Order: sequence, then C-alpha cells, then structure tokens
Amino acid sequence: MGKILEINLSNETSKLITISKDIYKKFIGGKGLGAYLMFEKSIPGISGLDERNPLIFLTGPLTGTGFPTSGRMVVVSKSPLTNTYTDSHAGGHFSVELKKSGLDGIILTGKAKTKKYIWIKDDKIEFKDATHIWGNEVSNTVTNLRNETDTKARVACIGPAGENLSLISTIMLDKDSDKTRAGIAGRTGLGAVMGSKNIKAIVIKGSKKLEFEDEDLFKDGSKKTKSLIKGTEFMKTRFNYGSANLVGPMNKEGFLPTNNFKAGFIDNGEDLYCENMATHKSRNATCYGCPIACGQIIKTRSEEEVKIEYESIALLGSNNGLRNFMDVADACLACNELGLDTMSAGVIIGFAMECKEKNLLSDVPEFGDEKGQLQLLSKMAYREGIGNILTEGVKRASEKIGHGSEKFAIHVKGLELPGYEPRTSWGMALSYATSDRGACHQRCWTVNSERSGLLKMFSFDDKPEFVVDSQNERAAAYSVLVCDFMPFNVDDVCNAFSGVTGVDFTEEDYLKGGERIWNLIKLFNLREGFTRKDDTLPSRMFTEKLTLPKGVYDINEVLINKNEFEECITDYYTLRGWNEQGIPSLEKLKDLGLEEYAKF
Repeated sequence: MGKILEINLSNETSKLITISKDIYKKFIGGKGLGAYLMFEKSIPGISGLDERNPLIFLTGPLTGTGFPTSGRMVVVSKSPLTNTYTDSHAGGHFSVELKKSGLDGIILTGKAKTKKYIWIKDDKIEFKDATHIWGNEVSNTVTNLRNETDTKARVACIGPAGENLSLISTIMLDKDSDKTRAGIAGRTGLGAVMGSKNIKAIVIKGSKKLEFEDEDLFKDGSKKTKSLIKGTEFMKTRFNYGSANLVGPMNKEGFLPTNNFKAGFIDNGEDLYCENMATHKSRNATCYGCPIACGQIIKTRSEEEVKIEYESIALLGSNNGLRNFMDVADACLACNELGLDTMSAGVIIGFAMECKEKNLLSDVPEFGDEKGQLQLLSKMAYREGIGNILTEGVKRASEKIGHGSEKFAIHVKGLELPGYEPRTSWGMALSYATSDRGACHQRCWTVNSERSGLLKMFSFDDKPEFVVDSQNERAAAYSVLVCDFMPFNVDDVCNAFSGVTGVDFTEEDYLKGGERIWNLIKLFNLREGFTRKDDTLPSRMFTEKLTLPKGVYDINEVLINKNEFEECITDYYTLRGWNEQGIPSLEKLKDLGLEEYAKF
C-alpha cells in the first residue's frame, strides 16, 4: 500500500508516512522494513519501556494478497527483555484488516495520558477509553471490544501480563475460540512495550481493495506455490498435528528439553506425543490465505479452546517434568489468556523448579507439579511474590537470586532457549548464539538436516555455512512475509512480489536483501552495546555432559567444547565478512549498500 500510519500517543495525533519502492526493493517489507524504521525512529541506548521506543506493526508485500500463508505480520521494537532489536512474527487475520485499511503498518510512539485503545476503521482513527477493560484477560477483551466497535473487527491486545509490564508478555491477535486462527507476537516482551504506552489494544476493520501492478505475474507465482504445497506429502502431517508432530521424534532422539535442560528426553513421556494430542483436538484453524491449516485447537479440561504448538509442549511440559498433555494444555490456556510467552514462561518455571531442588527458592513448585506451574504463571502475570522477580526473565532473575543460579539460567542474550537441546544439535547451538534477538529457532533450524545426515551430528563441520545461508534466506522470507511451514521456490515468491509491487525483483535481490537485513540488525545490536561475548550459550552447555538415549547414537553422552565453539563463531564471522569481534567490514557494508549506517 506504500503508507505507514505513525501515531503519537502523547498528543493523540497521527500522520501518514510514504515508503518509496526503492526502500521496498532494498528492505523488502516486514522484518527488513522494521529494521530500516528502527534505525530511523529509535534513540540509541534507551530502555525498551521508554515511551520514546517505537512499537511497529508491519505487514509484508504479500500480506492479504491471497498468496499462500499471506496472513503473516510482524511486530518490531527494541526488546525490554533482551535490549536487542526484535521482531516477533504472528499469523492470523489482523494483518489483512491492516492492509485493507490502506496501510502497510502502524508505528506507535509516545505514551497515552490515560488507559486507551485505538479504533481504526479505514481512514478513521479514534482514541477510546480503556479503563473498563484494563485488567481483563484476552478473550474478554476481544469480545468486549468487538461489541463496542464492529463484531467483525480484528483485535491486537495485551493481557494482564502486558499491563503489569512483564518482560515475557505477548501481544495477542484475536482469541483462540474464534473460528479462524488467532495469532501471537509472543517473544521478547512486546506486550510490555504496549503496556508501557498505556495501550490495551488496537482494533481494526478495513474495506479497501488490494490492487496489483501485474496481476497475471502475481497469480503465476501464487498458483505454482499452491501446487507445490498440495504436492508436498508432509503438509498432511502439518494439517493433522501442526508442529507437535516433532514431540515424539525429539524425545526419542534426545533433543527434547527436560528438567530445565538437564536432560534431552523424558521417560514415559508418550502422553505428550502428537498421537495423543490428536485425541483431544476439537478442530483445525487456519490463518488467512493458508491451505495448510496447521492450527491445532485443543479443548481443555474447562471446555475452553487453546492452540497448541511443539514449543509449548516442550517447554511447559517435559522441561518442567510434566508428562500429561492436558496439564500442558491448561498451562497454554493460562498463558494465552494472561498474555505470557509460553516458551519463556516454561524455561523460567523450569529454572525456578531447579532453584527449589537446590534449596535456593522455597515458594515455587517442584518438577512435575502441574498445579504449582499454573499458580506460578498467574504470579508472573500479576507480579505477585516471587513472580515479580521471575517475570523479568531468567537472566535478570538469576542475577537477583544469585548463589550460582546463573549457571543454570538457560538463555542467550536474555532470551530463553526454544525447545531443542543444543548439545544434541550443534547447528542449533551456533544458530542460538548468533541469532539477532537472542536464542531463536526461527532464524535457522538445523535439526532435521542433522537428523537426516545432511549435516554431521556432534560436529561443527559445515555448520557456519549452513547457518549463514539459512539466516539470510529466513530474513528475506520474514520480510516478504510467508510462513515457516510453507515450501516454496524463491522464483515464484519473487514473481508474486513483482506482481504486487511493480518492482523488478529477482532471486539475487531476495537473497541479497536477506543478507542486507541481517547485517543492518547486527549494526543495531552493536550500537546497543552487544559484542562477541554475547554470542554464546548457557554455561550448562559447556560444563555438564548430556546423557543421550540408549541405542540411538554411537556415543552415550555429549558436551560442547568451548574452544571448538569459539572457533566456529570465528568461522561464522569470517563467512559473513565480519572481523573477529563480529563487526561488519566497511567493504561488506558497501557491498550491501549500508555504508551510511557504518557511522553508528
């Protein structure tokens, strides 16, 4: 659409910013456009909770077009949890209403003087009182705001966790009980950024039509991609189980975090497997324009519905010693209603449980205590008791608790690890360490390549090349804005991009754009004080051997050698054209057209 709405919350004014086609060709959209705007709008060194920190909602060029998986969007800011640049991606349908309102994105700056929500209907913007819904959980918030505005509106809101500035709080898009799939901008505490601005929600309804510069070219790319999805047998597994199909294989092969990453598998954990999950599934839900329909909607014990993913099962389940799938479903429901990141919450609770085991904390549950887990989730959302410390994230919590707890605080750059044990997957070890927002599995996922033999397990051989290439490509995909799960040919995506925008866009532009975006974000993080020492792993990965499942591998236990890991980091930097401290060379920046940013 070429326009971004910038809203100054402090004085309730707004203006439209025009984005040129040259910027779209260079930074593509979504993640890349977010990085560009953060350099334009953010102030070095400020906190993520500073009212001057922008909160940016962005679509991509393909969002809302009908291209497969084109319901994606991204929320961009400086994270209050990690202090890095961050982008948190979400599916669903909110993004499409944003596009239909004539906008590619919304930038929130400043802070509202009182509790507010924003109501956008096409070109009309209203700042409405939110005191009556402040404190509401997510489902009630969505229902009430639709009743006040438009029953078909889409809602991006925070729960009590975001209101209380929990650094692991989320921005929720609609609600799980909707017939269509809800979305979650889940990682790095963006709900707290929204809460710090006194904004409970953005409610949006659009009626404008998306237009194409070359509709035939767009349709060619879209049709070929749909055909590829239909012909990919694994997409049936995605429909049946979503990402939860991985739970069984990850447990059997020693990738599944257990008891705060002390182990890589949980004995007698079969109840967590996708085959059992399917017996509790009430239906599938799909994001806009998606033929995969991978959303697994589970009916909980309370008869309420919740969407379940692999990461939630791993980190609220096995990581905390829970073996019953319905216990995990109840915890997921609590997180989604309170507005907590299931991944960070799971790792933090696992950390607290180990603190209990080591007699460092008393008022927290033991491993396997499902009721205690639910109680602790509530305490974190409302900042009650020990929850007030834990909701700051595992890095800050361990620093306050002390007594050696830092050694088993499982994070990179302050972001809690995803559900893949890095001592089993050395590719993920490198990916976690070098991720732009802290530990992340979405920037590069090496697990299946290691399992299949494409990459050698328990080795750093060929890992730097794989991780660099994957990070660049994913940065481009998250800027065009297509889903992780979708198989596609880059040429088809490029044709669809050109058909929408009228910009000549090739595979070379796509991959170079991804590399450009990755380097720009690296410059942002360097500007914020991050150095090579931050590209590392939790202490546990270098100091404690991981026992592997019997009969699966030629070895029985594994440990990451710190010296080999550091050599791998150096190789990674060299491949990127960075020096040994991880700083991009001027030559590399000139090659990417980023030399103007070298002045940071």
